[in-house]
Parts: sequence; C-alpha cells; structure tokens
Amino acid sequence: MGVLPSKSLLAEATVLVLSETQEMLKAADINTKVAFRLKIPKEVLEIEDANCTGTEFAYQMRWIRTDLKKKGIIQNPQRVYWSLNFVADKRGK
Repeated sequence: MGVLPSKSLLAEATVLVLSETQEMLKAADINTKVAFRLKIPKEVLEIEDANCTGTEFAYQMRWIRTDLKKKGIIQNPQRVYWSLNFVADKRGK
C-alpha cells in the first residue's frame, strides 16, 4: 500500500488544477483532478482518516485549501467552490 504525496505536492497540484480553469471548482472536483494529476492509486485514496469520518486524502486536501486560502493564493467566494485568488496571481507576475 502506498502513501499520500507530501503536503507541498498536494498544494502545488491544487494551484495548478485551479490555474487551468477560468471557473470556480467544487472541492470534490479539485480532489479528483489532483488525484488524477498526481496518479494517486485508488487504494491510497480510500485510506480512512484517524477519526474514521472520511478519507485521509480528503482530510489533507481540506487542510491544503485552508492553508492556501490563509496565504491568499486561493479563495472560496461561494460555499464549496474554490478559485485562484486573482489578486494574488497578478502580484506574482
């Protein structure tokens, strides 16, 4: 059985996924696209989190989005939906 990619790889993939679209994405869609991009095996995606309330992957992705939001890189202007923070994106260019 494998392990999840590092938090930094998950964060980088999250930003890349959001940068490839001009639309807001649901958290579940981001998770699916990140898993595909990083080729995370199904058995790794199905590992339960410590509290048995969901998967470890979904748990880590929630924290990744929270951290990226705190850094001003992404935003969630509507409940469940996420997008790049275009103000932060323009500062970086």
